[in-house]
Amino acid sequence: MNNQKQIGQAFWHGVVKLVVLHQAGLAPLYGGRFSKYLRQRGYDISPGSLYPMLHGLEKVDFLRSRIRIFKGRVRKYYELTPQGRACLETLRQELGSIVREVILDEPPNGDISPNQSIDLALS
Repeated sequence: MNNQKQIGQAFWHGVVKLVVLHQAGLAPLYGGRFSKYLRQRGYDISPGSLYPMLHGLEKVDFLRSRIRIFKGRVRKYYELTPQGRACLETLRQELGSIVREVILDEPPNGDISPNQSIDLALS
């Protein structure tokens, strides 16, 4: 896999987690509905990637799940926890800063001067 593709995949994986937290904060979500939501936005995620991600966010207490029966079928709905909401708010602030710098080409805030470069190593 080339470096550009590796960076892109890691980026989108993180974005999907952020979107999960956001959507779960709006209303309880289940995997099938969330997968459809992503497909409508041009991002296709397999159940083999989505469900481990949801379980991982539940394991770190950012989501909690509740089982519900819908039309005779069991669905696991995920809701945002207070810890997940705090994480989402922190990520929004950090992402806003990065977007202003990288996408809008505004000077960075904080300790890094606009002329300072950062070396990124790919593992």
